[in-house]
Amino acid sequence: MTKITDKRVIVATLFLPYTVDFQLKDKKARSLVNHPVPSAITTTTTTTSSSNLIPNLIQSLANHQQKEVPGKSNDQEDSLFDFTQPEVLIQPRSKHQQQRDEDLRHKHLLSSSAATPTGVASRSRRGSIDNDSCSKIFADASWSVKPCSIGNIGLNNTLFSIQDQLDQLAWVGTLGMPTDALSIKTKDEIHKVFTEQYHSYPIMPADNVFEGHYNEYCKQVLWPYFHYVVQDDAHNLMSQQGDSYKAYKELNQQFADTIVRNYQENDQIWINDYHLMLLPGMIREKIPNAIIGFFLHIPFPSSELFRCLPPRKELLQAMLQSDVIGFQTYSFARHFLQTCSRILSVDATPSGIQLDTHYCSVDINPIGIDVHALQKKIADPNVARWVTKLKEKYADRKLIVARDKLDSIKGVRHKMLAFEEFLIRHPEWRGEVVLIQIALSTSEHNELRAHISDVVSRVNSKFSTISYQPIVFLHQDISFTQYLALLTCADACLLTPLRDGMNLTSHEYIVCQQETHNPLILSEFTGTYGSFGASIRINPWDYRQVSEAIHEALSMGAEEKADRWKELYKSIETTSAQNFARNIINQLSKVHNTPGRRFSIQIPKLNSSILAEACKSSEKRLFLFDYGGTLIPHGKPPGSEDLSKSLELLTTLTSDPRNAVYVISGRTKTNVETDLGSISNLGLSAENGYYIKPLGEDWQQVYDNVDFSWKPTIKEIFQYYTERTPGAYMETKDTSIVWHYRNAECIDSQYTSWQAAECQNHIADSVNKNFTVHVVAGNTTIEVIPHDINKSSIANRILQETHPDFVLAIGDDRSDEDMFQFLKKQKELQVITCTVGTRSTEAHYFIPNVDSVLNTLNELYHKK
Repeated sequence: MTKITDKRVIVATLFLPYTVDFQLKDKKARSLVNHPVPSAITTTTTTTSSSNLIPNLIQSLANHQQKEVPGKSNDQEDSLFDFTQPEVLIQPRSKHQQQRDEDLRHKHLLSSSAATPTGVASRSRRGSIDNDSCSKIFADASWSVKPCSIGNIGLNNTLFSIQDQLDQLAWVGTLGMPTDALSIKTKDEIHKVFTEQYHSYPIMPADNVFEGHYNEYCKQVLWPYFHYVVQDDAHNLMSQQGDSYKAYKELNQQFADTIVRNYQENDQIWINDYHLMLLPGMIREKIPNAIIGFFLHIPFPSSELFRCLPPRKELLQAMLQSDVIGFQTYSFARHFLQTCSRILSVDATPSGIQLDTHYCSVDINPIGIDVHALQKKIADPNVARWVTKLKEKYADRKLIVARDKLDSIKGVRHKMLAFEEFLIRHPEWRGEVVLIQIALSTSEHNELRAHISDVVSRVNSKFSTISYQPIVFLHQDISFTQYLALLTCADACLLTPLRDGMNLTSHEYIVCQQETHNPLILSEFTGTYGSFGASIRINPWDYRQVSEAIHEALSMGAEEKADRWKELYKSIETTSAQNFARNIINQLSKVHNTPGRRFSIQIPKLNSSILAEACKSSEKRLFLFDYGGTLIPHGKPPGSEDLSKSLELLTTLTSDPRNAVYVISGRTKTNVETDLGSISNLGLSAENGYYIKPLGEDWQQVYDNVDFSWKPTIKEIFQYYTERTPGAYMETKDTSIVWHYRNAECIDSQYTSWQAAECQNHIADSVNKNFTVHVVAGNTTIEVIPHDINKSSIANRILQETHPDFVLAIGDDRSDEDMFQFLKKQKELQVITCTVGTRSTEAHYFIPNVDSVLNTLNELYHKK
């Protein structure tokens, strides 16, 4: 099998695919260290009146046992739903976990005290265990490695499925459990086994660091904001100086230290998700040449939301130290690019962001599922057995199914309200349709379940009959085989997230529908919808629209169903889990071969010896120089001393008959002529190649029929920001318009930078889409230029006129990169390209500053 890459891939994710299970002999000790979330807490409706709450798991089962199976007694009858519990591992518990569990248990017991004898609540409280006792329990306990049930399971399965196509796959992450109670000896043993046998580098942070990082900053700050949930920061968790953000930063640093310590040359580092947004910058600081990719598995919000985060610049700048950043959808990538443009004032294009140090590519890679593996599971005889049972149970009824986590962004309550609207607006479906909702527990502890319970209870009390219950709400997971059976039997799948990344339940549903082709009803706020145009689109906030979508799905003809399903299935095959992983790893493999990604400090410095050797072997030389920032200091009018040095050098170079010398500037021809027109044998070009003055000739216009219809719009935008930015002014050239805001910096540099970013974003939104122009963002300027006008075209014309055998090109900004790239393709010529300063470049060499340019060229003349 062909290898995807011959380099080691290091995957950094918050939770490793593996964790540790301890074997404790003492039963009392086991009772104190197991994660104590009693089943009573997840089924609180058992002890309460069924008149005002939905049925719990047991009651739901009882409601469905309406027919006895002949030949079986009731106690032998199979349950309709086969509920599963994850394996409970023996692991330490942190102080925060113990406190949270005790608070939840106490709250539950208080709420149910009306239905229990007095005093039960106080007697039911379980004991806790202090750290010293916990350390003793685990000091000599044996342990084994088990699969980790938390974290990004889809990512883990995806990478394991292509592991044989990789040279080596290594993991970096935490164990997903508290580690303060573990001895140094135990930690060392775990590290040794994980490293040697599982190619994993475990990180074991202090419990309070993990608490602050994950349960506070990630779950209570980043997760809500990235999902458009703005909430009051009562505990000051958002502060950049707060303990939560410090913990977030510290754990990211521990990841960076681990990766740096174990890094091997040419490793490909793949960092995953919002837990590790600072990690790319931390690694880049220690390993400048590292190949780094970052993938965000959740939505990236609009700039209006992201700018609310106090460490917004630090987070973005760290992410941009990646070579490749991946998102699930175009809209998430667009939000990221707009946010970077607005907050950091960077040069953003649809494909990436050009920084001074490197080019950061932005790509779209929707994650999918392993279709073939799922089809094998669907073929399991147990799935067929459950399909038969479900069809018997719900004979002559339509089934709508869904499986969601019970948190606010999944829109479960909105789904229930929309289904109520459906039964009200379409009475013909009453008694004919059942909605089965599987609700998975999450770490969120809020009032959402009670709100959903109210709606479900109302709908069931309003529309139920002695043989019909419209909503089956199960607040517990079922076995995977029965889940697949439900998807297979479903007449429609209803997914209503208010904001989501890639909802893979929809993918699994489509695969399960290979025989019946029933429709998918999908929220437009999921990342999946961008790939699933053949689904029935809904806005989950519009209950009437959702109710009509349900009616449409249940009434749809067989031919339309089949056509829609074929399109959906084709999309699933294209965006499979394997393709997702291959695409990202292939992108990382191409990083160092892609133009513009190298740091200029990694390329050699140009010196006069290199130039002298090249000139010695040539008979006809061509020198192409930028002006501002190359021959004179950038950003200020040339003083008499600056100009005299440049004039002296250019005069010397042009005096040699073997040399053809051109200065290609972005300035107007009047400015260029005023400064340099006195040198008779010097070729000039102004406004980035729009005008040229060949050797011994007059000024000529190079381009015809250039579209300048964009100028009024740009002038209006620049005028708007000039009026609001003290000291700023607008310069109009023949081919471009420049907004200068350098004079405003003395007023308030932060304000002017913000105005510049807003201006650049304004142009990108209103002009770039309608006109063929591009924006060049300088240190204190924004210039808008037609796409057709660039330095590569004028360099090509000069080459055709001069026919050199050696070319030296030196420039300092982005407009020179087109020329460098063009010259690199001239294989028949000896070419030296050089950038001024340290930034990513197409050039072969770099020179630190203007003085170094002048000194190097002067030395060249003396050495010739």
